[in-house]
Amino acid sequence: MNAVFNFLENKLMPPLNRLANLRVVQAIMQAGIVTVPFTIVGSIFLIINNLPDIIPPLAPFFEQTILKLSPLYSIVTTMSIDSIAIFYALATAFYLTESYRKESEKQMSSFVGAILGLFAFLLTIIQVDIQNGQAQLLQDSAEGSMIYNGVALDSWVTRFSGVGIFIGIITSILAVQIYRYCIVKNVTIHMPKGVPDGVSKAFASLIPAIFIAITMVVINGVLAFFHTDLHAILTEPFEFVKGLTGSWLGIVIIMLLIHLLWIVGVHGTAIIKNSFINPILLVALTENINGAENIFAGDFVNMYIFLGGAGSTLGLVLLMVFNAKSDQLKVLGRAAILPGLFNINEPVIFGAPIVYNPYLMIPFILAPIINVTISYFAASVGFVNKIISGIPWISPVGTGAFLGTGGDFRGVFIAIINLGISILIYYPFFKMYDNKLYSQQK
Repeated sequence: MNAVFNFLENKLMPPLNRLANLRVVQAIMQAGIVTVPFTIVGSIFLIINNLPDIIPPLAPFFEQTILKLSPLYSIVTTMSIDSIAIFYALATAFYLTESYRKESEKQMSSFVGAILGLFAFLLTIIQVDIQNGQAQLLQDSAEGSMIYNGVALDSWVTRFSGVGIFIGIITSILAVQIYRYCIVKNVTIHMPKGVPDGVSKAFASLIPAIFIAITMVVINGVLAFFHTDLHAILTEPFEFVKGLTGSWLGIVIIMLLIHLLWIVGVHGTAIIKNSFINPILLVALTENINGAENIFAGDFVNMYIFLGGAGSTLGLVLLMVFNAKSDQLKVLGRAAILPGLFNINEPVIFGAPIVYNPYLMIPFILAPIINVTISYFAASVGFVNKIISGIPWISPVGTGAFLGTGGDFRGVFIAIINLGISILIYYPFFKMYDNKLYSQQK
């Protein structure tokens, strides 16, 4: 066991910690957190459209009343979930600029950085092709979608949705680096003293904006010469990565990495899920909204796996409350039950503790993997609907599964089954640890 801890602490943790602390990764993580409310708000109005499926006996009533206003309130979903790449581009550029500004480049403006990041992203939306030295905007039409003057459209601008998230992140980072270079090298327009600070910073962004425009035009032009663009180039490798994360084995590996980090005291959820996996889950969610069948999408993790938080620790907390003999675990269970119901489990991870605890580390890793297996195959065989709406990560057991699947009660059943299984997995290890503490107490 010591060899395992030594490997995790000395070999695995250092590179992952360095990766997680990179300025760019921190900015992406913050952007992901900021965009969550928009996915939840958009999902609320998306759920309204699914009310006839959620409550079939009232379907005629909904169709004659609230659903008649669907074109009106569906705008909320269009401007949130279907425009999520815009929020990602703005937020990534903002937080990256803010990081530079706080550390050294005081002249940089986080707001200007955000606008420049969005500007760079918007310059990738139009599809242009160059043939025989002539540039032309693409035009195409197909059932349910079209390209008009270079803009791909379905119900809204296609590249504003989840498919544009990664390009939004990349172009925002590029834009901020150009902005920072201009500030550091003093390649800006300086206004006379007495000019308001807001006006001065606005003009200071003019030269960076010109450089960003030239850079993006050159990139677009070179790619157009080869009859492609940034979005098309990213599609194949991204689909490969998404395919890995959408497979049972891929999800198991992700869960394993997250929980191996947790047991040595590192926030595995933040490093692995929040930084790298959430954008993929969001893309899969937007595809599901448009009819795709992705299993690993939206908040699949909190709906079915993180019941009580990482490690499915709600089962452990319930054992502490109702079955513990030692005062330590009894008191901890009472203190942790309320946050645990809302998927907050730091009190258990650091209070039991689970960190560096050979008694509890095995079920802490095993329970999520079993939950992944049950949930994945339940969705793959069609026992439960695919995820079509975002949910708050603090949703109690079953609530998120019900809302995320568009009102499928079978999702609630899977979540409860997973909770019961996590209790069974934790029980023998919990009893050994509780007996040890009880003996020490006596």
